[in-house]
Amino acid sequence: MKRVFGIGAGVVGVAMVWAGSASADTIKVGLIIPFSGAYAQWGSETKGGVQVYQELHGKTVDGNDIEIIMRDEGGIDPARSKQLATELILRDHVQFLIGFTFSPDAMSVADVITQAKVPTIITNAATGVITRKSPYFVRVSFSLQQESAPLGTWAAAHGIKTVDSVTADYVSGADSEAGFVKTYTAGGGKILQEIKYPTTVADITPYYERVLQDKPEVIQVFGTGGTNSLMMVKTWAARLRPAGIGFIGALQIQESDLPSIGDDALGLVSTTHYPEHADNPINKALWAQWFKDFGPNPSSVPDIATCAVYDAMELIYRAVAKLGPGVTGDQAIEFFKGIKIDSPRGSITIDPKTRDVIQNIYVQKVEKVDGKLQNVPFDVVKDVKDPWKEEHPE
Repeated sequence: MKRVFGIGAGVVGVAMVWAGSASADTIKVGLIIPFSGAYAQWGSETKGGVQVYQELHGKTVDGNDIEIIMRDEGGIDPARSKQLATELILRDHVQFLIGFTFSPDAMSVADVITQAKVPTIITNAATGVITRKSPYFVRVSFSLQQESAPLGTWAAAHGIKTVDSVTADYVSGADSEAGFVKTYTAGGGKILQEIKYPTTVADITPYYERVLQDKPEVIQVFGTGGTNSLMMVKTWAARLRPAGIGFIGALQIQESDLPSIGDDALGLVSTTHYPEHADNPINKALWAQWFKDFGPNPSSVPDIATCAVYDAMELIYRAVAKLGPGVTGDQAIEFFKGIKIDSPRGSITIDPKTRDVIQNIYVQKVEKVDGKLQNVPFDVVKDVKDPWKEEHPE
């Protein structure tokens, strides 16, 4: 099949012409993720997930090759993400897009994928509204309030009376904080102060000094991930923990972060949709293949990025198996709505109304298991939908 596009100024103006079923034995998938810069770890964990999936499932579906074309998102850069998506669609003729670590980057491609009718499976970007920006978005990762709202409920129910909220000042930080604040205050908790810091900040100490003045029982944290979140944890351990102030955060601590933090991480409470040592056959196979490929490096293990891209690949493989190599964007999206798959995290479902993932959310604590630091789940909320969409129906 061929796609013929006209390009308008600044954005893609798309006129799509289908020319039969010529040479459709290679399905091209564009992957946009950071492979360089401060968030390069996302890239390596994602690339590793693609590699492991294809080693476990093969690189073909019914004799049709599945080719992954990878592009470097760099960091939070909407203009570059839009450029890469446009090039992958127009020049490389991809039939699917996957990836996008940051919400602004994902939202920047909404018009492009809508005009081109290219299904785009989000493997991280988590602001609730994203999937409403285009009918061709599907999310297999999580939404921010899907993680933060259960944390607020847990904190209030477990006797945490006062909290300072410390979050990165961008759309995802605000979204995550809103989910936490709503459920935490509804349960009787009190927010003493909401502190915002720039996403580019190199030293969180001045913001933590404000926390010391309040003396809350805990801080509720949302960073941008990677080195930013590590900075927040390490500085907390040095400045706030000695004052008896605890640390909780929605999806803030991955097992791959723990070797860099060390024992200072013990006792940190977070939520996650992917318990890294989930006891199911798919997760065990994933970890076994990962160690075979990359060795037992505690700083590089399967994480939420790995799990999400594994599931994105599963959706694509299933769509091609069911609908053939000539699957259209509209056919794929309809196929994904309501689909249930077994994932390394357990069973998940794509909500047929919102195209967001429905999944279990786990509350976990950093502990030592056989001498190694791990996130250990101790509570679960089952079949959680995106709370933001539940509160803001269309």
